[in-house]
Amino acid sequence: MWWLMFVAILCVQHTAGLRYIEVTNKNTFPIWIETLTNNQGPPLRPGVTRLDANANTKYDIPDAGWAGRMWPKTGCDNGGANCEIGQSMPPCPPNGCQPPAETKVEFFFPATNSNQDSFYDISLVDGFSLASIITPFKDGQPYNKDNCVKTNCNLHLSKCPQNEHSGLGALAVKGRSNNDVACLSPCKRWNYPPPYGQGKNEQEGDGRLLCCPSPVSVEECRKGIVVQTEYVKLLRSECPTAYSYSYDDEGGLHNCPTASSFAVEFAS
Repeated sequence: MWWLMFVAILCVQHTAGLRYIEVTNKNTFPIWIETLTNNQGPPLRPGVTRLDANANTKYDIPDAGWAGRMWPKTGCDNGGANCEIGQSMPPCPPNGCQPPAETKVEFFFPATNSNQDSFYDISLVDGFSLASIITPFKDGQPYNKDNCVKTNCNLHLSKCPQNEHSGLGALAVKGRSNNDVACLSPCKRWNYPPPYGQGKNEQEGDGRLLCCPSPVSVEECRKGIVVQTEYVKLLRSECPTAYSYSYDDEGGLHNCPTASSFAVEFAS
């Protein structure tokens, strides 16, 4: 029987070493999860994954590591297409790609035998669509130490600014029934083409310090008008440990132990 015990030990050790991202839909309606690997590599899973209300799914991370982002799509057909928001990259709806205003969660996992940290962030630089929570785990238990902390973005579209600075006006993105489906960041409201944005050059006027394109420096951006916008003020209040604009690294980026896993929740 010793060989059975040996196999059991190997199985336990292998399972304990697995890293994953577990995503849960806390909404009363279905969402679809899209993934994108950095440098255009293959996603963690082909296609999109539908999550019904209170359903969850687990993405296993390869031992060689993985880096990329994922985001929720809402109001889609059964195939996860023709969505109200979330189709910001091809294939896009017949009337063109939507603005990248969906809530994005981003991860970097080094190889399991690396001495590098894992990283995660919630990026709201382009906008947000759903509230989100990320909880780090290590050895099967929630992990909360140093900069590796739980991030709770308790955001609601009802709070999306209605009269943003620089003549940007309302930042809400409307769905098919004139319902709010996302909230654009000031930068995206400035530079994204109509009907969602104003289609202005981000190198000109207030766009320069709302979007902070090169050659705007980190210091200049952090002292500029973007930090005075109603959008950034909202995020600093409701989600201070997420990225609210370009170069918002001080609050947004979280480094965790190499062996970390993460639980992600999306809610409205």
